[in-house]
Amino acid sequence: MNEKQQLTLTCEVDAYRSGWTIVEFLAHRFPYHTADGWANRVEQEWVRVNGATVPVTHAVHKNDAVAYTIWHSEPPVDDRYDVLFEDEHYLAVSKSGNIPVHACGIYIVNTLIARLRADYGPKINLAHRLDRETSGVVMLAKHRAANRLLAGMFERGDVEKRYLAIVYGQVSGRAGSTTLIDAPIAKVDARYQYPVEYEFGKANDRATYLPKRIVAEGGKPARTRIEVVGYATRERDEFTTLHVVPEQGRTNQIRVHLAHIGHPIVGDKIYALTGELRDEVLREGLTGRVREALVLHRHALHCESLAFRHPLTGADVVIRAPVPVDLTAFTVS
Repeated sequence: MNEKQQLTLTCEVDAYRSGWTIVEFLAHRFPYHTADGWANRVEQEWVRVNGATVPVTHAVHKNDAVAYTIWHSEPPVDDRYDVLFEDEHYLAVSKSGNIPVHACGIYIVNTLIARLRADYGPKINLAHRLDRETSGVVMLAKHRAANRLLAGMFERGDVEKRYLAIVYGQVSGRAGSTTLIDAPIAKVDARYQYPVEYEFGKANDRATYLPKRIVAEGGKPARTRIEVVGYATRERDEFTTLHVVPEQGRTNQIRVHLAHIGHPIVGDKIYALTGELRDEVLREGLTGRVREALVLHRHALHCESLAFRHPLTGADVVIRAPVPVDLTAFTVS
């Protein structure tokens, strides 16, 4: 972890939560602390409303500025990036497999968007997202109109996304064979889906290792096309390299679908661990035995390319990111 630094996080009260007490507002808006936890922070004067400290019974109103000061440290990340495409409207970069694209969880400062705003100015925005451990192409927009147009294309499925994934085991079929995974994906609350695991995971601050999405009836439609690239063996373990094209952009879609067919992605700490290994990571974290089972330090998923019709120039755009070194030992071309 880096040394702790003082950070002040700010937000505005929305119309929906106007009239709530400061504790009710914070506990609802930022559920990573309980109401009691937020009350304690308000009493210790870590929270200010419109620049002033307030009691726990203080009612907030629409457009009030709420500020929360913390001492914070984050794990180091690999914030290097390569520019793949740039014009007056858009920027495409290739990111590493160890940086979140935006603030989430314990990451507030060490993010790709923070690094790019430092380099390109505060107006640049993400047009889509990748998981922290997924490497490859990330598209950003340089102004609001460009962002609205491209983000809409991602939502409608007008951007073809092509990934490379390395999975455990031998996926059936010869090189070049394709399979369509058609299975709805639903969001799950780990507290109810995995009640026992959640309780001891929460006690050790490791409940984040539990799945957030599953294949389930009633979920959102999701189709993922996979193509076998080849097979590899490493110390008697078998792996398959795949090209993957998700037709939708559901959260964790590729990871969930590949685990669903019995071939989770190598290194996936959430969807590849089951049984005793899942219990162990929830109790003790990334032990030597868990790391050995995962094989890689991060999940082996890479966004190889994005293809789309430029929404402002009409040109056909294809952006490709080379496979990073940490995955090339497993890939079969």
